[in-house]
Amino acid sequence: MTRRAAAALVLISLGLVGLAGCGGESVSESTTTSVAATTAPATPAPPTASLPATAPTAPLGGENLPPQTAVPGVRVGDARTLATAKELVDVLYQSGDPARPAARARLEDGGYADGVVRDQAGTDPTTGLALLRSYALRLRDEAAARDEVSAAVDEVRSSSSAASSDIDVSGIPGAQALRVEVDQGGLRGTVVFVTFPAGPAVYGIQGVSANGADIPEDEIIGAARALATRVGATP
Repeated sequence: MTRRAAAALVLISLGLVGLAGCGGESVSESTTTSVAATTAPATPAPPTASLPATAPTAPLGGENLPPQTAVPGVRVGDARTLATAKELVDVLYQSGDPARPAARARLEDGGYADGVVRDQAGTDPTTGLALLRSYALRLRDEAAARDEVSAAVDEVRSSSSAASSDIDVSGIPGAQALRVEVDQGGLRGTVVFVTFPAGPAVYGIQGVSANGADIPEDEIIGAARALATRVGATP
């Protein structure tokens, strides 16, 4: 992921934040699927056995993401399956972003097989999370997955447009996490981003708060640890 693309990911999330606080549905320019804004509590996912780090060949789906209730303060969201690198780029990058062709080429070069993304709008963005994004994507092999994790986080860390600091995610092999403070172009917020590889798959969780609202960093990292255990990424 290029530095421009990494910054765009953060700003797209903050764009979703503004819409999430309006009630109804949350939709960004880069997303054609809305996030349901229901007040009904999510049904906890049934316990699942740990999966081997060599990811299954079945297409990735919502079952490969954290439970809907893994992080408090968000609504139920729909998982979107993304069969091609183009589809993933269409979701994560704004229309007209010049970084889109390079991002697509990078994913295709890595052997992109499939992916899934779920956005959950915050129940009260004025005091807590405005958006929780979870994703999983599968590449050619373990090496490609490790490279994707490192490239994404390195570029976010090196971006001059947002201050970032590392978060401790020891215990998850290959995992990296950042807290990013964004104050740019009228957009102000905090992003907690954690990503890790498991076999040829890459998993990520991104929480976003806006305008000084609290962000549940510990809960986001805890959800990543639980997911890593479930998919066999931890010893």
